[in-house]
Amino acid sequence: MTACHSFDEIFRFFEYIQVTKPSCMRIIIFLLLLTPALTNAQFKRSATELAKDNIRDYLTQKLFKNVSYQPISFGELRDNRGGSSVFTSLISHKFSITEIQSHDNIKVPVQREYFFVFYFNDKMKVQMAESISSQ
Repeated sequence: MTACHSFDEIFRFFEYIQVTKPSCMRIIIFLLLLTPALTNAQFKRSATELAKDNIRDYLTQKLFKNVSYQPISFGELRDNRGGSSVFTSLISHKFSITEIQSHDNIKVPVQREYFFVFYFNDKMKVQMAESISSQ
């Protein structure tokens, strides 16, 4: 089946539902222009979800072991412009850690909030975490 044959089939379908050829072409062009935008949005959404999972793993396995981790907010996943070529993207993240501290032999849970920026390589693995503030 050739491309011309496929377009003829599409045009016949649009004629059947009483849509003119110019309108049909506009619809096809609109759909062709819309497709890259939709796939890029899906790619960005998937990359952001992977980044969030990798951040959680990085925090609970490397930085804050054996403590309670609660995510508060994530920033937007951004491309690293002008920085090191090792880091392709970055995201900011606010979270809280609950640690058990002993005061006069009484164990008390203490919650602290942190704000970090995480830097990723092209495979979305955390390469570096930078603490911006803690409360």
